[in-house]
Amino acid sequence: MCFLEGCNTNRGGYGGDATTTSADTGRPKFWIEFRTFDDGMHDMNKASRPASFPQFARLPPELRLKIWELLVQPRIVVACCLERDGRLQERRAQLRSRTAGESTEGYNEDDDDSSGGMTNGSCSPVLLRINHEARSVGLRFYELTFSWRISKLLSDTPVSQPARVWFNFALDALYLTGELEAFDAYGFNSPMVYFLRPEDTRRVRHVACAFAELGYPQLESDQIFGCLWHVADRFRAAKRLLLALSPGEEEVAHCKFSAGRTGKAGKDGQRGVTLMDEDNIMQKIWEGWMGSVSGQRSRDDRTQLVDKKMVLVREESLADVIAGC
Repeated sequence: MCFLEGCNTNRGGYGGDATTTSADTGRPKFWIEFRTFDDGMHDMNKASRPASFPQFARLPPELRLKIWELLVQPRIVVACCLERDGRLQERRAQLRSRTAGESTEGYNEDDDDSSGGMTNGSCSPVLLRINHEARSVGLRFYELTFSWRISKLLSDTPVSQPARVWFNFALDALYLTGELEAFDAYGFNSPMVYFLRPEDTRRVRHVACAFAELGYPQLESDQIFGCLWHVADRFRAAKRLLLALSPGEEEVAHCKFSAGRTGKAGKDGQRGVTLMDEDNIMQKIWEGWMGSVSGQRSRDDRTQLVDKKMVLVREESLADVIAGC
């Protein structure tokens, strides 16, 4: 089950005010939008739950605080790099398809170039939106993070954004979608993950990437490896990179799924089986290009990534896989 809370971003800086310098377009060529893909409240959305519990306020404070802490669950936050071009509408549709509905704020898609303007938002967990007591508990676990910046070398309008995404680095996962490799007008690429501050990305323990964005099988293995390398290099605290497959992509990826851990109970109360493929084409590409450094004795930036695992997982199982880590 996927849940949406709009978290579109505005023009800004790595922790400063929003800035733009192009008087011609007034809009950037590339930008990043964040949305809540999954809020972790799987077992709390059953139809049999009581509608209300008016006696909650009468419970001892220490018991209420313990109950609030139970709402701190692994979440998945989508970071989607969008480009102002002819594919924008398609990209936006893909972003919406990964969520449960429209954002409360978004693009003004009636503009002439169909690109609209960016809006503010904050991917706030449920715990921060209940009451003052719950929020005080939540602020012990969540912090604002993921400021980003795109330079004028890549975009006609340089754009940046201060930290506006609530994130729990111990539990939450970042799901990368959109333009993983942004190209300028001359064909030079800049990895999306390099738009984010390394001080933030190196703290993320769980990271996923949309399999379709890797361009397999159209792109050559060296291009795919380059994309994988940029993500693995930026997110060094993550022991594995989860590559999420949308419906219909399993055959393209030549998957041989094996049963993983038992998943959480679904809406019907049945517990499903999470399927993952740890012996896959992406792992082979990774090992093939990393083979030249696996035997080196000295530990450098490359050898530290040799043991990184590329794991294929169904997108519908992504939340269960992350919750089981």
